[in-house]
Amino acid sequence: MKLRVTLTSVVVGAYLLGLGMLAGLVVDHMLFDRQRAMVLGRYEEALRQWHAYQIRIEKASMEP
Repeated sequence: MKLRVTLTSVVVGAYLLGLGMLAGLVVDHMLFDRQRAMVLGRYEEALRQWHAYQIRIEKASMEP
């Protein structure tokens, strides 16, 4: 009986450990994706501004 209780305790402990690790991975990926989205948003805005600046230069050079 003692062996059965020990085995059950080990299995439950391993299950909880695995579940905790998976939960940690999910949270880590969610935080990384949020930070990545913020960085990409700033990059895209800077790229839009750069393109708008280039277009203004082209239009100004075409004017007589």
